[in-house]
Amino acid sequence: MATTLRIDSFDELNIVERGELSLDSVMGSSVLGVRCVDDLVAGQTIYVGQLSREGIEKAVIASIADETTISLVEPLQLAHARFEPVTAVLGDSIHIYRAPNVDGTVPSDDQFTILTTRTIDADQTSTYFKDSTGSSAFWYRYTYFNPITLDETPLNAFDAFRGDDFGHYASLSEIRREAGFENAFNLKDAVIDQQRRMAEAEINASLAGAYTVPFTTVPEIIHTLTIQLAAALLLTDAYGQTPGNKQKLQDARAAIAAYRTRSSVLTDGQGVSLASSEAVTTNLDDSDPRFFRIGDKF
Repeated sequence: MATTLRIDSFDELNIVERGELSLDSVMGSSVLGVRCVDDLVAGQTIYVGQLSREGIEKAVIASIADETTISLVEPLQLAHARFEPVTAVLGDSIHIYRAPNVDGTVPSDDQFTILTTRTIDADQTSTYFKDSTGSSAFWYRYTYFNPITLDETPLNAFDAFRGDDFGHYASLSEIRREAGFENAFNLKDAVIDQQRRMAEAEINASLAGAYTVPFTTVPEIIHTLTIQLAAALLLTDAYGQTPGNKQKLQDARAAIAAYRTRSSVLTDGQGVSLASSEAVTTNLDDSDPRFFRIGDKF
């Protein structure tokens, strides 16, 4: 089993200063004209160009020449136009920490140890790491880290999360792919997770009279229906009730209803019909509002 971690390449906590070029920069330039050098210091890592886009370059400040000029340790490899962003960060790397799961609650900070260090993928919205030995037996945290100055964001700045999409019926990447949003760089995982939770809550509420929910071992059909329903909800929030989106919602809900009324039989991985239960519970929450709309910036 393995767990793939998806971490924002540029979180606001890691960004020290945002600025822009005041002059065009030619290929091979080691001197940059910037609007302002406030909060910029020698030894600091900067990124020149649009964050998470092709053509962005990482550089290190060698010195501050004057109020609008900085020199770099090494020259840039690409040309950059006036007004392109210049972003200073605390660190250009990510420390990934891991701790064993003991009782289902988040371990204390002292239980987390560094698993690996990843350089930020500057031309991507997210930086990925695949823990080949990862599973729901582990919890993860991450920090942004500067390997030169050893500066690091606090370990508890971001919520810990359990591996292998623990407690969910489908992964965020599966829902993203089903909805056709693999290249929607501004669409954060938190938005997709919102629709996943709504889909899971709807499935649990619908099947509560026929099966014990939430499912501790997720049947393949529930896995598939969660992907389809969550993707349909996501598309509806993005584009509204188009005929295609409406049909996707109807199809997913009709399939769920068939298992609720027992016109279709829900089976486990071995094809054995799942036992029903009238004493059912759910711990998935659908109270949060939907908040992704076309034109929103994330």
